[in-house]
Amino acid sequence: MDTVVRIELWTVDDAVRELHPEMTVEQVRALVALAGLQPIGKRPPGPYGGRPAKVYDGEQLRRAHAVIAPLLIAA
Repeated sequence: MDTVVRIELWTVDDAVRELHPEMTVEQVRALVALAGLQPIGKRPPGPYGGRPAKVYDGEQLRRAHAVIAPLLIAA
């Protein structure tokens, strides 16, 4: 039996809504940069068009948040 691994795909805006303690968009972008996270794809634009949002592995964002967020929030 094959094991199916599901990856949560999070945009920066998703991370702002999901991570606790809360972070701003700027703080999440800094978190991504400091942790060296690379996007794993792009979310298609919404009904009004626009640029596709980069998506990241939600679990990687959570782990980076647990380590780095206290430093960013204190600054």
